[in-house]
Amino acid sequence: MKIVNIVATVILSEPLDLHYVHQHLPGSKFPKNGAPWLQYRIKPENYYTTFYKSGKFLITGITSPEEILPLANRIVEILKEHNVNAEITAIKIHNYVVIDSIDHKIQFDKLITALRNDNIEYEPEQFPGMIIREGGHSFLVFSSGKIPDLPCFRHIISSNNCPIS
Repeated sequence: MKIVNIVATVILSEPLDLHYVHQHLPGSKFPKNGAPWLQYRIKPENYYTTFYKSGKFLITGITSPEEILPLANRIVEILKEHNVNAEITAIKIHNYVVIDSIDHKIQFDKLITALRNDNIEYEPEQFPGMIIREGGHSFLVFSSGKIPDLPCFRHIISSNNCPIS
């Protein structure tokens, strides 16, 4: 199993003036749809960060929990270089995206029948994978055997006695 993304929120001691940050932080931008946050990419790794006026920022693109604190500190230092003085008060991990594969192809028709679940979406003309929502998790299943969040998938399959191949 491989972690391909972690989503974490960093909570700062002070709210952020997003317009000030935008004016002083090269490369930052507001979304075109007018959403109330500020987007920023951390180079050279290309981590994605969104700043919120509440004094929080979201980090995505990390693949190891050990990367979170050093990256959060780096972002705070970047803010301080532009006279935005705030300290980290908390960090919360919201989501791990993991991927793995099973050693055989999955037959979606058998899986759909066995799960008998209203929380399954499969529209092969629109997307090549099945989306399953169960127990607070959402994950994808591909017929090739690639499965993000494999432990959750294995639990659902075993608890429902599902044949998948």
